[in-house]
Amino acid sequence: MSPLTALPAVLRAEGAPLRQVGTVSLVNLMVLAKVLWAPLVDRYGRRPRGHYRTWLAVTQPSIAALLLALAAVDVTGDFTLLMAMACLLGALIGTQDIATDGLAVRLIDPDDRGRANALQVGAGFAGAAVGGAGLLALAEHAGWSWSVVALAGVCLLPMAVLHRIAETVESSSPSASAARPGRRAVRSLVRQPGVAVWAGVLVPLVWMGIMLPQALIPPLLVDRGWPLGRIGLLTVLLGGAAGIAGASVTGRLVARLGRGRVLLMGCAGQLAATGVLLAVAVGAQGAVAVAALGLARGALNTVIFTVFMDFCRPATAGTDFTLLSAWGFAVAVAAQSAGPPLAGAVGYGAAVAVAGMMTAVALVWARALYGREAPDSPSEGAEHAVQDAR
Repeated sequence: MSPLTALPAVLRAEGAPLRQVGTVSLVNLMVLAKVLWAPLVDRYGRRPRGHYRTWLAVTQPSIAALLLALAAVDVTGDFTLLMAMACLLGALIGTQDIATDGLAVRLIDPDDRGRANALQVGAGFAGAAVGGAGLLALAEHAGWSWSVVALAGVCLLPMAVLHRIAETVESSSPSASAARPGRRAVRSLVRQPGVAVWAGVLVPLVWMGIMLPQALIPPLLVDRGWPLGRIGLLTVLLGGAAGIAGASVTGRLVARLGRGRVLLMGCAGQLAATGVLLAVAVGAQGAVAVAALGLARGALNTVIFTVFMDFCRPATAGTDFTLLSAWGFAVAVAAQSAGPPLAGAVGYGAAVAVAGMMTAVALVWARALYGREAPDSPSEGAEHAVQDAR
């Protein structure tokens, strides 16, 4: 839930040129840059009771304080200052993400990771709705400054329960003793069985198949004559609600069916949703496509993040999860950026077909990895995929 989501629309409403509006998207690079200091978050912190909690106790009020300062900035008259503060905010949010993910890896039992990641993915959709549509609606009535002040207050709410959190990491754990925060931890993560195949091949294919059609929906519906307000409601509310539903169902299925089977089901659902969007590209209505794509996106993100957690080691949990998720984010940004130009070059139908082919390849690859039998329990983890592939 970040004001950066709503900032492009606010800037344009205030008369900012499109060049400045486009510059705001560069702040997303801070999400990728957080991999540079993730090892520091793993290395330094108050032990043994509150390593990641220490970081959260610092970043959460810092984010709220920076939002209050941001409320006093003239978004168009002080654009350079606005961008500097936005980058700092992105860095703080990134650091908070590292600590939160590391804490989750330590606290959540492997059997509960599916349900936990369902909550995480669902919260992401809800946060996008609040940080996007909600913040814009509040800004329209109360102004940008007061909307950011209200968001700062919301950011302070988690502080009420932070003191109750106590994480521990077993010193005798093999994963804790085998890795230390830093470059060696990064290299050892990549060498873990299954990581290169999962994170280097399968996840990029899945996310390209997800995010490319997502990027095509707004311009496609504009070209079909839909008003902007209706497009916003459709993509944020309907798509978000479908994503939450997909995550919720998947969280339950992961524990019952295993990571592999749910991944195959999610890829099949994404392929079907892409087929629905292909129908929209040739003239059909778009609501069903948005709902289907949101449902599949919520489902696939849940199982992907669950396996990311399986790969993480308690001693370097923040670094491990950050590296895996940041790589996926980079792929998603690249796919989103490529979608509209690709549609402009070959047409919407062909661009959607390309996304469908990526998902189809991911489905075939996942079937090969999980070939004879998908893992039925988290203890088998993603390594089982490599064993099956052999």
